[in-house]
Amino acid sequence: MKPKLTIYFTSDTHGYLYPTNFMKSQPMRLGLLSMAFPKDGNTLIIDGGDTIQGSPLTYYCHSLQKPLPVARALNERGYDYITLGNHDFNNGYQVLSDYLNALDAQCLCANVEDKTHQLPISGWDVRTLANGLRVGIIGIVTNWVNRWEKPENLQQLTVSDPMEAVTRCIKEVRQRCDLLVGLYHGGLEKDVAMGKPLSDTDENIGCKLCEDFPFDLLLTGHQHIAMNGVTYCGTHIVQPPCNSSAYIKVVLDDEDRFHSELCEVKDHCVLHPAEERLFTKLTSWLDHPIGHLNHAIWPESKLLMALHGSPIADFFNQVQLASSGADISCTALGNEIRGFDSDVTVRDVVASYIYSNTLVVLEVTGFILRQALEQCATYFEVQPDGSVAISDHFLRPKEAHYNYDYFYGLEYQFDLSHPKGSRLVYLKRKGKPIQDEDKMTLCMSNYRATGAGDFDFYLRCPRVREIQTEISELILTYFSQHPTVEVSKPEKFFMVVGYKA
Repeated sequence: MKPKLTIYFTSDTHGYLYPTNFMKSQPMRLGLLSMAFPKDGNTLIIDGGDTIQGSPLTYYCHSLQKPLPVARALNERGYDYITLGNHDFNNGYQVLSDYLNALDAQCLCANVEDKTHQLPISGWDVRTLANGLRVGIIGIVTNWVNRWEKPENLQQLTVSDPMEAVTRCIKEVRQRCDLLVGLYHGGLEKDVAMGKPLSDTDENIGCKLCEDFPFDLLLTGHQHIAMNGVTYCGTHIVQPPCNSSAYIKVVLDDEDRFHSELCEVKDHCVLHPAEERLFTKLTSWLDHPIGHLNHAIWPESKLLMALHGSPIADFFNQVQLASSGADISCTALGNEIRGFDSDVTVRDVVASYIYSNTLVVLEVTGFILRQALEQCATYFEVQPDGSVAISDHFLRPKEAHYNYDYFYGLEYQFDLSHPKGSRLVYLKRKGKPIQDEDKMTLCMSNYRATGAGDFDFYLRCPRVREIQTEISELILTYFSQHPTVEVSKPEKFFMVVGYKA
């Protein structure tokens, strides 16, 4: 028999439309344009947010003020509903407005209010299918948007508590539908098999939503974890991976049981002429030479870079110091980075620093600096045999290598034979030991300055200045001012000891 309901669900596509990850020019099995969803009157196609930021394509369109083709791609695939992700706010109100107004799909995000009442955002909807089944859908986004986003991007918006928003909507929706679906740009805070907490914050509250509300199905995102066939408190939960690498198909059978599967994208992609023209222009822009390094700097494994330092991170820090005038700098590397050839192209930059972060300079004390470095040292977990691995805290429920910071302008050493919280055994600046009461300026991304990644102590630090230019653009500008760049060796100022190599 035909299913009562079929849902095709994507999330965290981050502007990955084409069959490439932009790290290399070869085609891959990837991209929203490689997806096709068969549709009838009992089918819904839904996206979970983080759609218009996060790839070289979105950077290219935003920076050169070209139309973003994401809405058209969603329209051509017949999307019915979307919600907003935290990164959809990154480029400001006007970009968000242009995206939403170009969509055929309905935006459901109950805890986002537009103070000007211009954006087409609803909290919920009930869709009656061809077979008469009434499907109620409530959309929400993690309220950590308030913590991460630049204040100017939220001036016309209010992002409120998602639990309170769902409570309001449930009263309207529950009696009008046969099936209740939650569309949540957020993830799970517990190991659903064991019930064990994975986080003590409210960034992700998927499990609490299932505990407190009668959702039959919860469509989640944000954590980039491929998840299907999971049931918690009677709610079927799914989540697709990021960057349009796969999607989730959910089916409700004639006995009202959910079945879900992770589906790969097609291995070929037919582009419309407009899509081909944009891709050709994008490729030409990405491969445009902009400068030189004294040697190529390619990424190693995440663990090796954290243990021995990374010339890529050193280079980012060099740019941040030159742009900010701060005393010291810290930066992080994304979960995926391309690296730099000696002949540097735009592709090297935007595929290596992928975030839309800007710079913040804080006044910090030696005491704050020690806390920050001790937090970084928790990245390492010493195994029973004395070897070292990456701590589970940075791997689950979501890979978060971007919460390990590389510092520049300091000499410091971690001893992993010491317990966490007391691993920093050496800290100097310009050969002089740093005392707790010493003050200095530290530049970092605006993301880290919010305290994100367990760096809450930064919130107590005075802000000296903010550089509103995106860091990727600062890197491009740096090459225009320094056609040949010397990258220093990290071993001179950073060391990790106390483990078996």
